[in-house]
Amino acid sequence: MTDTDAKPAPRARVEIGGARPERPREDAANILIVDDMPANLSLLTSMLTAQGYEVRAAISGAMALMSAAAVAPDLILLDVNMPHMDGYEVCRRLKADPRTADIPVIFLSAMTGIGDKVMAFEAGGVDYVTKPFELREVLARVGTQLLLHRQRRELERQRKELEERYAQVRQMQAALRGYLSDRAWESIEESVSSNRPSPPAREVLTVLVSDIEDFVRLSEHEDPGPLLADLSLYMATVAQVVYDHQGEVDKYVGDGMLAFFRSAPDALAAAQRIQRAIADFNEQQRSHGRPAFPTRLGLSTGPVLLASIGSSGRREFTIIGDRVNTAFRIQAQARAGGLLMDEPTFAAAGSPAGAVPAMVRIRGKQGEERLYAISPDTALDGADPSEA
Repeated sequence: MTDTDAKPAPRARVEIGGARPERPREDAANILIVDDMPANLSLLTSMLTAQGYEVRAAISGAMALMSAAAVAPDLILLDVNMPHMDGYEVCRRLKADPRTADIPVIFLSAMTGIGDKVMAFEAGGVDYVTKPFELREVLARVGTQLLLHRQRRELERQRKELEERYAQVRQMQAALRGYLSDRAWESIEESVSSNRPSPPAREVLTVLVSDIEDFVRLSEHEDPGPLLADLSLYMATVAQVVYDHQGEVDKYVGDGMLAFFRSAPDALAAAQRIQRAIADFNEQQRSHGRPAFPTRLGLSTGPVLLASIGSSGRREFTIIGDRVNTAFRIQAQARAGGLLMDEPTFAAAGSPAGAVPAMVRIRGKQGEERLYAISPDTALDGADPSEA
């Protein structure tokens, strides 16, 4: 027996002179009413349509499942007592289907027992309206559940949007990380957390500078696409050696590279390995008909400043100091393939055997400084090793 058997179709009770319930002016919500009694369908349809809702009806549980799966409504009003499939089973099936699981379901029933209501909520319902219907109650419960449903959907949309943005930020962070040294990245993190640039720090470091001889001439004659591909492979080779020896790449300066190490022995080991790695690289280049990149290397050890410099619109974390300038000038006075170091580096690296000394006037400096060249190339521009 259905809810309306043995009694006339219920009528909505409206208080005379009372204010008519109104809902916010938004896009019309779509409501599916499921009831096997045409009188109930007619009453609810009239009631909800008058409030501006879009309403469709189903007279059985099977029809309700097909209708909801085809076009998901915003809300379902579901009768409990129906033949073949009761409302509880219909609700359980709705919740088991990913296409309809999120649709809020308000149960309709003449049964008022606590057990009936508990079964409704256990089946997945969000509310329970008893018959005969009271217009204000139905509209209030419908409005509340539609509002909650819209809020849940908006929160879900925002959650997905935030996840997508977070993924984009992580991708950008990973890409940006490849352009910065560890110290630069730490400086950025510190400035973000403190809302100001990190303070400068003075440390004793060994600075390494590499540069390709006559690269400007190559760039004027070679096809830029293949040449830059070669340069990228070259830079990756040199940088990997730096990282393998606990160094940090501060920046790429055209075809050159500025790196630094906390340990002079690590810096020297890296520089000598770079010599060998570039020799192998150039051999491969020549075998493929590509230009070689003869490389000069300079090492200088001493106090430097690690600081974030620039303007509010563009900042850079870098190392500053006389030893940085010295490293650039030293490498400029080495022959192609040569490795030069200053005396502080030679001493800090343990006076390596095979280093050939020479007194050299470094461009831009007063007097001469003792430099050391490491095999395989011990020749110096503008100096005779026998003068040492």
